[in-house]
Amino acid sequence: MSVLSATELDFFAENGYVVARQVISKEQAERTAAAVWDFAAMDANDPESWYREGQGIMIEMYHHQTQWDNRTAPRVYEAFSQVMKTERLWVSHDRVSINPPSRDPDAEERGLHWDTGLAHRPVAFGVQGVLYLVDTPAEQGAFVCVPGFHRRIEDWLDSLSPDADPKKQDLLALGPHRIEAEAGDLVIWHRALPHAAALNRGSVPRVAQYITMSPVGDDSEEGRQGRINFWRQRLSGLGRYEKEREHSELAAAELTPLGRKLAGVDSWDGDAA
Repeated sequence: MSVLSATELDFFAENGYVVARQVISKEQAERTAAAVWDFAAMDANDPESWYREGQGIMIEMYHHQTQWDNRTAPRVYEAFSQVMKTERLWVSHDRVSINPPSRDPDAEERGLHWDTGLAHRPVAFGVQGVLYLVDTPAEQGAFVCVPGFHRRIEDWLDSLSPDADPKKQDLLALGPHRIEAEAGDLVIWHRALPHAAALNRGSVPRVAQYITMSPVGDDSEEGRQGRINFWRQRLSGLGRYEKEREHSELAAAELTPLGRKLAGVDSWDGDAA
């Protein structure tokens, strides 16, 4: 059975984002959140542990078994497959985050951003995703984006002066919307949408895992070995691929047959590593 209905896919086409409900169980989300708290050496029940000088919301954790279970969960894969309109996908090498409540009642909302370049026009189709590991009301640091902006980004870019930097404009003026969802829900959005993790004005942290999928790309042996090494050697992600903490602390995660293909360890054409 499809994860996303025809109505939800139409909503994605119109608004550029969609919430895929319960792609993992609440119990699995709770297990993952517990692993994130443990890795971060923070206590979910001790607010004093949530704040460290210089600490942003991102946690450089990539390889816990629960993360790999979530990245390669059948319903996560199905949701991305429906949006991307292909079954041949690879999963990203992304991390997790803890977004605690702001202690400053006068704090300004975080600025929006894109994670893709805007120099090459038109902006190519691609998606990103965030998996909520705790129930997240709108005010609790929820994902925020500008609905429908993927359909008007080209006109907006054309309206800027030639020397203007699109990423330095007042993107909050474009009409952002906070996306509330429950633990185990996955928000998938078009990468042309300006977005952010909203300032948390709630009472407890938002805990989340970032997951993105993209169509199979560089299938060379060198590219394949890079993906295998990321998994087997527990390397840091996001292009760094260094032997950091998880390399020495964790064993390689176990992967299902689907997981091995999504990780790029086994080929979608049937070749096993």
